[in-house]
Amino acid sequence: MLTKRSLSPLSLCLVIALAELPLAARAQSAPIALDIAPVFSAYPVNFALLTDPGTRTQYVAYYNADREITVVSRPLAAHEWKTYKLPAAAPGQPATTTTWDSHNYLALALDSAGQLHLSGNMHAAPLLYYRTTTPGDISTLSPLNKMVGTREASATYPRFLDGPAHELVFAYRDGSSGNGSDIYNLYHPDTQSWSRLLDQPLLDGQNKSNAYSVGPITGPDGFYHLTWVWRNSPDCSSNHDLSYARSKDLVHWENAAGKALSLPITLSPETIVDPVPVKGGMINNNTLIGFDPQHRPVIAYHKNTPEG
Repeated sequence: MLTKRSLSPLSLCLVIALAELPLAARAQSAPIALDIAPVFSAYPVNFALLTDPGTRTQYVAYYNADREITVVSRPLAAHEWKTYKLPAAAPGQPATTTTWDSHNYLALALDSAGQLHLSGNMHAAPLLYYRTTTPGDISTLSPLNKMVGTREASATYPRFLDGPAHELVFAYRDGSSGNGSDIYNLYHPDTQSWSRLLDQPLLDGQNKSNAYSVGPITGPDGFYHLTWVWRNSPDCSSNHDLSYARSKDLVHWENAAGKALSLPITLSPETIVDPVPVKGGMINNNTLIGFDPQHRPVIAYHKNTPEG
């Protein structure tokens, strides 16, 4: 059995692309790798990298060698990192040290006022949410651990999205595998507060299933594109029915034929792309969206052959 003591930490590095360098230096320089810190190596869990093009500042959120959430920042012109380890959670508050769970990835975003937002370390767990009080200063990341205040006790899959007018949107699953709903919130930088973007969940399993969604992804046609599979239980073989919807504004949704959809979107033939049955080989979170030269959405996914 692998234990923390039997594993050597990996080193977290950042490779600087040539595009970051001044034009005169690109012809003479190879990409540069910057060492950040040792990190825990026992299992994969995604970190977050964010660059502010306005202030030319870069941020990375990761778990250190002790599995604690840590954030670093640097001006793009510098190679030294400023480091801030999030303070330990108070009793009864969401944890800042991750468990052995690859679901617990980290997500970063910047709002229009330059404040940094962080969420993550959640698998059907209370919402963990931090925001800076001084733009660009990671040492002012403060625990808020609530946005709207309801349906935040069992959160998974945090995603920060760019709205159609560059609003900051936050999406997550409320519930658990086989019984959950997709919730969308809208940030108001003038009041530093959140409200529901949608009065109802976007995707709702009606206490019978949950949707594993990929997206919304902005397409070359001006639509947000969303694809998902439904799952009936924690057993991944209960995935079924590849589904799809699109929207111009994240509020009003339609199916591939342009028919308006009422919210919440539930299991229905009008959104099903391929009616793959239970035990049909569907893999959740692996329904990938791309676009062909005519800007038509293309979905790649797995399913069994007729022979299984």
